Amino acid sequence: MKKRNKKKCDAVPKNRRVRMIAISVAILLITGAAVTVVSKQLTTATASAIKTTTSQGSKYVTVKVAGQDVQVDPQTGQIKPMTPEKAQEMAELLKARLNKSTAGLVQVQHPDGSVSMDLQGRAQNVVLARTNSDGTVEGTCVDEPLAAAEFLGIDPKLVGVEAPKRATGQAPFRTPSKKASQ
Repeated sequence: MKKRNKKKCDAVPKNRRVRMIAISVAILLITGAAVTVVSKQLTTATASAIKTTTSQGSKYVTVKVAGQDVQVDPQTGQIKPMTPEKAQEMAELLKARLNKSTAGLVQVQHPDGSVSMDLQGRAQNVVLARTNSDGTVEGTCVDEPLAAAEFLGIDPKLVGVEAPKRATGQAPFRTPSKKASQ
């Protein structure tokens, strides 16, 4: 009887060892597979999110930010300056959104006595932002084309308005920047 007990005692530790080795090998295989999948996904995401473009002799990296493509100089971290074509495109959008003309708009009389009018994208407020020379970001909400042009530092003629007469020595378009701490 003693011999039987001795055999059972030896058999139990061997089974435990085999189970522990099998579990350890399984964990290592699963971990290795997970690391491989994650690294391939990160490589693919990085390759699709960043594109390098050459423009005007300078190299910029295109990065997706909030669903928009933004070109950034990889050495300085500065955003690519706006081209005259982009400024014209932005001015056209601002001109359309900030237009307060009622020409061509039609009032609609409803059976309940209320009146409505489709503004056709006109008479809107526009939120604008810019990066100041000190690196701070400044934002504003405008409802006039001249205010938009002054804030962005573009020629007011681009948005369809004349620049106001200014005293000698004043900057023609750019408003003074305010620090974020004020």
